[in-house]
Amino acid sequence: MPMNLQVNDEPKANFVAMSTPARPAIAIATCAKAWSPRRLTLAAAQTVLLRTLLTSTMVLLWWATSAAAQDVNVQVATEEPPHYVGVSVIVQLTVDGLDADPQPQCVAESSSPDVRVRLAGISPRIVQRMFQSGTQIRRIQQVTHTIQFRVTANQPGDYEIGPFVITQGNTEKRVDAITMSFAEVPTTDDMRIQLELPESAYPDQRVPVTIQWWFAGDTDNVNQLRIDGTMLDEFRFAPDRTPERGGSRLPIETEEGTIALAATAERKTVDGKEFTVVSAQRTLIPNRPGTYEIAPITATIQWVTQWDQRRRSPFGDFGIGGSLLEEAFGGRRRPAKVELFRAEGEPLTFEVKPFPSQGRPESFSGAVGNGFSLDVTADRTVVRVGDPIRLTLHLRGDGNIEGATLPPLSADGGLDPGHFRLPEGDVTGVLQDDQDGKQFVVSVRVLDESINEIPSIAYSWFDAEKERYQTTRSKPIALRVMPAQVVGADAVVSSQSAPSSNETVANDPTAQSARSSGPRSFSLSGADLAIERDPQRLLTGSTSLLARPSLQVAGYALGSLCLIVALVDRKRRQVDPAIRQASAVVRAQRGRIAAAERLPEKQAAKQIAEALRVAHLEIPETDRSAIQPIIAECEAIAYKPGEDADARISPDLLGRALAAIDSLKPSHSTA
Repeated sequence: MPMNLQVNDEPKANFVAMSTPARPAIAIATCAKAWSPRRLTLAAAQTVLLRTLLTSTMVLLWWATSAAAQDVNVQVATEEPPHYVGVSVIVQLTVDGLDADPQPQCVAESSSPDVRVRLAGISPRIVQRMFQSGTQIRRIQQVTHTIQFRVTANQPGDYEIGPFVITQGNTEKRVDAITMSFAEVPTTDDMRIQLELPESAYPDQRVPVTIQWWFAGDTDNVNQLRIDGTMLDEFRFAPDRTPERGGSRLPIETEEGTIALAATAERKTVDGKEFTVVSAQRTLIPNRPGTYEIAPITATIQWVTQWDQRRRSPFGDFGIGGSLLEEAFGGRRRPAKVELFRAEGEPLTFEVKPFPSQGRPESFSGAVGNGFSLDVTADRTVVRVGDPIRLTLHLRGDGNIEGATLPPLSADGGLDPGHFRLPEGDVTGVLQDDQDGKQFVVSVRVLDESINEIPSIAYSWFDAEKERYQTTRSKPIALRVMPAQVVGADAVVSSQSAPSSNETVANDPTAQSARSSGPRSFSLSGADLAIERDPQRLLTGSTSLLARPSLQVAGYALGSLCLIVALVDRKRRQVDPAIRQASAVVRAQRGRIAAAERLPEKQAAKQIAEALRVAHLEIPETDRSAIQPIIAECEAIAYKPGEDADARISPDLLGRALAAIDSLKPSHSTA
């Protein structure tokens, strides 16, 4: 639907810029001084007067421009009516007079419960101008923020949208509510929409959700499909499968924007009518128990009743970044006349049950699924009492592995706290890169030399299909525990080899003489080997060169720099080559749009339209509602009659084209 904007000018807010009145006073004083007949000739007075007037004009211009730049002016625009139920409409606020940073905040304070108002995005456009005042060069910066909302009505009627409140720091601007009318969209027996999900589930369970779009007409005449999936936005979803390039996709509108789901297409015959059925699946993860009323899912299409035969447009696709069936949605023509049709599914009730308290094992920590197993290994099996043993626990299973936690090791007959010193607090696990479960590492100590094994450790989960708890156990690990060895002071430090007995020393004058004349032996018998706790002694500096603070700081800084470089390089290597290629194409096309500012108007319009097409084809799953109106406006300029070689492209159109291409962000779905 073309976005012909109706602009309503709103009076500027009474925010007057602060300025310094001393500059005009100085200029007037200079002018008066210049007219002193005692000091200047007529020619010199004319020169001084001319310079003074020029300086005063530039100062007043700077003063007026600075004050105007601080006023907040808002223009409100909407897509050209009529507006229809189930079809989102863009409401755009163009704000002048705010600062570039921080980004302003904008909210729609109130609206009818039958209308959903969602912030679509905020994008700034900054234009800088410079002028010279005497020997000084001044710069004026004009900032324009474009704020877009998506408004969708569930029922026909007239609705008040807003008021809107724009805030930035201590500045607040209120915009009056606008009235929008939404008309009912007719239904057709040739289209159906279905949402399938189980009637009940448990917290953190993986719940399959199926969305099916049925169409019995000529799919080649479907210009645009919109499926409203916002009724499920209160739930969390697992990462969606990335669609294959050129494969079927189904567009679902969410609060975060439109997503393209990988889909399959097939033919089905029901009641003698043949339908094309496009199906996509998501994995829903309920967060908390409760009963949820799911509103009906809706689908709206643009049905083309007449095609424009003059030319074909690569942007007249299915409106979802890719065709459903390659044979049915190849090159597309530009529609001349379209009609809207709507289909509505059935309301659903979804219950999230709490875990049953009866029969809940002590080793249950919230895992849901089936087929869990726990393998435990020890880094050593021959230890002394009190030595640490590092245990590696590897959890596998079909369920919520990424959110799984480790239950107490003593649960359900595991490690006895009287015989083992166990870790305290939660233990964080690490997901394996090969999707081979989750790994936990803990350290335990044996407190009793009578222990001969590490007992089996229990792990329990809830089987949602059988609605009961299941428990698995690891295999025990044999241990050999020896008594702890007590080391005395004499064994820590020893002197030179002493005689075998005191009698030998006493009876041997030579040995006694050698001992008295040689270096004295140093004995630590009875020495205090307790841990030193005096901060003054512990903080005493070393005389070593490496102990200098400057060298230590330099070493830490060098190590931190190496770590940062390694992390940046790793992140760069992990980027998909297809994403890098798409980003490079978008950057190149943005440069073409920026360069169009220096071209004649018609040539610049053609270049901008072509650049937007190329960028959108590289990232097809993005929303084209912000790009298509700009392309249409550029084409209208490029093919209008007449030729003006001095005409240049509108700065506003150029700014909107740059903002539109900046909104194209490659994602994994482009790979």
